[in-house]
Amino acid sequence: MRVSHSIRKILILILFFHGLLGYSQKSYTPNTLLRTQIRKDIWKELKLKTPQKHRFMTGLVFNSNECFGLYEKAAKKYGWKPYELHTAAAFYKIILEEVIAKRSYTDDEVKTIYNKIKANYLKSKTDFALKNELLQQKYDPLVIEALWINTVFQLSKKNNQEIEKLAKTLLENFENIPSSAVQTENNSPENKISVKQKTSNKNNTSYSANSKISEIILRTATKYGLNGVYVANDVSVLYSNGDIFTNPSKPLEGLNITGSKSKNPKKWRTWKKQGGILYITDPRKRKTYNWKKWFKVRSGTKGFKLSGKFNTSDGFGGATVINASTVVFDRQGRFAWKTVKGGNTDWKAIFSKSSSAGTYKIEDYTITLKYNNGVEEAFFFGLYPKDDQHFIIGSSHFVPVKNN
Repeated sequence: MRVSHSIRKILILILFFHGLLGYSQKSYTPNTLLRTQIRKDIWKELKLKTPQKHRFMTGLVFNSNECFGLYEKAAKKYGWKPYELHTAAAFYKIILEEVIAKRSYTDDEVKTIYNKIKANYLKSKTDFALKNELLQQKYDPLVIEALWINTVFQLSKKNNQEIEKLAKTLLENFENIPSSAVQTENNSPENKISVKQKTSNKNNTSYSANSKISEIILRTATKYGLNGVYVANDVSVLYSNGDIFTNPSKPLEGLNITGSKSKNPKKWRTWKKQGGILYITDPRKRKTYNWKKWFKVRSGTKGFKLSGKFNTSDGFGGATVINASTVVFDRQGRFAWKTVKGGNTDWKAIFSKSSSAGTYKIEDYTITLKYNNGVEEAFFFGLYPKDDQHFIIGSSHFVPVKNN
């Protein structure tokens, strides 16, 4: 059947119109693991920029992914879909401009900004070609930055000139971002906030690392430092694709493999196993080593509790996870850090300290420390094969204090 020229033209217009509608709905679907890691990475950096007197209250906002609920609530108030790209961009711009102007915009002003940004996104198709993960890596940080700036500004009773300056700088950078940009970074000499995004690697699923783990092992190694030769126990994570990662510090389920390889290439090698021997290849040195003696690191079952007083056994003293060498745990789920070695100490008193004591939770290869001041941190955790009195927190190793 032949189609007339006019009908064919109408069909083309309809297809074009529907295609445009499809583009207008460009959005991303938040991945929870990715979101958690992005939030933790950015908050770790922003916490240092937060005035000390506001750090506790601000930390409560960014202590979980529930902070994104504030953004979603604001978007839905106007009937906008939270994770359409132009919605996130408009939210960012509105918050920064309100901070600079020291006032809240009216509903009409908010809608005007939103409609303008939406039109620009449809016209330029900003970031429409990016995949879901890269979109989240760019737009989640925008939401977090805006929430943080607004929170600190409100807590300071809208009297924070540094935040105003920062808002101006970030707004200028944001408006100059090209449509193909995947990274956002402010290099202001006055207030540097670096929100570095991770690049994609088709051979690695950056945020599903935990599902690809083959084994986690412990091995004694001789090392050389400023004080001469010393012996250290190294933890290595063996992935089923042949990658091996040494001495993890943060939880494995949130590890960005691609970003870690780029930032810490010395910690990554490859492995093969024949019989009971591991053959480890260092691509930088182009050498292969054989590991004949190694032990499996055990995970903690859900609800597992430590009990006692422990010192770090790290080569130069002092735990790398915190500036303290001694930690105490009890079976009630409490912990406390203290920089002491040996001697009798009344540990009950220090459980009340806000910034060095709190409660802990262990599950699998993760320990979560929740301090009494509301701050929460999570680290890699593993038990030695021998007993429950020798373990790893972050990349620090702990042994029981004698005569505890």
